[in-house]
Parts: sequence; structure tokens; C-alpha cells
Amino acid sequence: MMAPRKKDVVGTSSSQKTYAEAAKEPPRKGMVERIPSLARFLLAIVGSLALSSTLFTLTSSITLGELGRVSKHLEEWWEVGGLMAWKAVEIGLAWILGFDGRDVLSFSFLIHLPTYALLSSFYGLRPTTLLTSYAIVLFSNAVPFVFLRHPALVHNLSRAPPKAVSNRSILQDWAITLYTALAATAMYTVTIYLCFETWLPTQLVTNFERIPSIARVHAGPAGLPLLFIPLLPAGWAAWDFLFVSSTGTPSAGPSRDEEKGRSAASRHGEYLAYAVYRKTWGALSSRTRVLVSRTVILVAVLMANTVIQVAGTVRGASLEGAAAWGSAWALATTVVGIMYGWIEAVDGL
Repeated sequence: MMAPRKKDVVGTSSSQKTYAEAAKEPPRKGMVERIPSLARFLLAIVGSLALSSTLFTLTSSITLGELGRVSKHLEEWWEVGGLMAWKAVEIGLAWILGFDGRDVLSFSFLIHLPTYALLSSFYGLRPTTLLTSYAIVLFSNAVPFVFLRHPALVHNLSRAPPKAVSNRSILQDWAITLYTALAATAMYTVTIYLCFETWLPTQLVTNFERIPSIARVHAGPAGLPLLFIPLLPAGWAAWDFLFVSSTGTPSAGPSRDEEKGRSAASRHGEYLAYAVYRKTWGALSSRTRVLVSRTVILVAVLMANTVIQVAGTVRGASLEGAAAWGSAWALATTVVGIMYGWIEAVDGL
């Protein structure tokens, strides 16, 4: 009678071992992770292009008439293909750099802002036309990332491990969020205003042949509120793309013992390039590296996108004019990045 009982005990212990081993196994991949990385990359690009084309077709009654009035007529296949290729590069770059849906939303808003600000300020297009077109660009760029890539830990604090995200209290403080976003808006406003007051009007008159009016640049100090209020979303986007991602990065600078060991060693035979790297980029904290790299990427893509979009689609705009207009916004974005670097240099962050 006892033999079967002993057999049952052995069977139970073996099953317990199986459960213990199963607990140590990594969690099963979700539906998104089961799709190969290359396939997701291609789906993000194709999905964005398809969404953009479909939505612009469906809203042609709102956007086509007014945008057609100020747009160049692209008759050659390479002109249309070039714009589509650039959009593919824009999406592909965001994927390669590891951006999630929220990153892409903020990133796309900022790099397309100069183009829509130009049309709004000097070409007299209806707000409904511009907002619809702008929304389609943002929606078509961000949605594929929402479905094909999980949000970054800094954008999903409730599920992030305790040590995976730094400065949680700062990121969750609405007062700090408001102040830092308003500070970014102020930097954009002041920088663009100073460009309006100095060199930019000459560039607009010289390099934009069919620009209807540049009265906006001559508004003076009275025009600051009209410049500040529309830039509030830009301040939030800059806060999200630059400040949140860098502030939430755990600080992982070189240890003191490592630095003492490096300084004590003679480092014979060290290459000059590596020495320069070690004393410049290598000396920065991980948080500062994220801020600097994101600022540089944002400024570079913003400049390239403005030149391509304005010179390639706006009637009467020259390459020099597009570069001048883009330079003003690139400068403003650089100032915002420097401001956030100054904030993050405060002790305790």
C-alpha cells in the first residue's frame, strides 16, 4: 500500500523542480517582440508613409486648396521621390536611435515646427489647414512606433525598476515640469525675436520671392506675447525630448578609484584621438551625454528637414532662404539644450 504513495512523492518533487525551473525562465515574448527587428523597422517606415498618404488624401478638401496656393508644383518623379525618401530617412533614423512613440511625437513636432511657423507667420494660411496638415504629420510618424516599440522606461515610470530611472520625484513634479517647459518656450521666443530684430528680415525679403508679408517680424516688443503663446507646445516638446530623457538617465560617470588609476598611470603609447575622447566626451556623465547627443541630433535633423521642406515645397523659397530660416530655429534649439544642461548641472540632480 505504501509503494504507490512513495511514487507519488517522487512525482511531486519532480513537478516542483519543474515549476522552479520555469520560474527562472525569462518571460515569454509579446506579440511585438515576436516580429523580427528588421521587419518592425520596415513596417514603421511603410506604415508611416501609408498613413500620411491616406490621411492627406482623405483631408484634401481641407488642406489641398490653400497648401496648393503656396506650394511648388512638383512635376519630376525625382522631386516627389526625394521628399518621400527623406520622410523614410526621418522615420528610419528615429527607429535606429531607439526612440519610442512619445519621443517621435516630440521629435517630429520640433523638426517640422519651422516649416509650419513660416507658413503661419508670413503666408496667411488658415489655422485649420495648418493644424490639420501638422496633425497628420505627427500622427503618421508616431503611431507606428506606438504599436511596434514599447515605451522607454523614462516614459513608463510605473513599470520601471527603482534604479532604472533617476530623479523620479523631479519628473513627476508638475511644478518643475511647468517651469522647465515654460523656460524652454521663453528661450525659443527670445531667440526668434532677436533674429526678427536683426538679420532675419533681410533674408526673408531677399530669398523668398513670393512671400506676401513680413509684417510679423516688425511687430517689436508688442509681438512677444503673440510669439510666446503659439510656442508653448514647442516648450513642452523640448522638455519631453531633451529634459525628461536626460534627467531620467541614471548617472554613471567614472569612479574616483578609476580616475586615480588613470592619472597615476603614464599611459605610454596612448593614441591622441583616444586621449582627446577620454578627456572630453569620456569625461561627461551619462546624463550629460544623453542631453548633448539628443540636442545635436535634434538640431541637425531640424536644419536638414527645414531646408528640404521649405526649399523643396514652398513656392519662391530659395535654398539660402530655407537655410537662413532653419538656422534661426536651430540656434533657438541649441539655446534650449544649453539651458537644460545648466539646470542639470545643479548639485543634487
